[in-house]
Amino acid sequence: MAIKLVLNSEVVLNKKFPSAPRGYDPLQVDEFLDKVLADYRLIEDSKVVAKNDVTALEKRVKELEKSNEELRIENSKYKSRLENINEGDTVTKDNIHLVKRINFLEKFLYNHGFNPKTIK
Repeated sequence: MAIKLVLNSEVVLNKKFPSAPRGYDPLQVDEFLDKVLADYRLIEDSKVVAKNDVTALEKRVKELEKSNEELRIENSKYKSRLENINEGDTVTKDNIHLVKRINFLEKFLYNHGFNPKTIK
């Protein structure tokens, strides 16, 4: 909930009191108002800092949301690539040999200007 102050440092600084014969000592009032003024300036400064912090945090949240979405897309790509793998599939020397062979052939195609993913 936002706090709305009735006074600000300028109002406190410029406030004038009428003199009264049996009133308060003007010096004591001025000293007290100087303390109040210092507090108000501190509150106003912290409000500006808080606004800057909120702006910076909102910017960071947007960056993280964008990064999160990019990671979500990348994750879905990997899921689609791995969905044909069964849990019962076992890794053998033959499988590793075949993967190395495929990798070698893909590199060979890339080096000669072909994209193996587009070849059918």
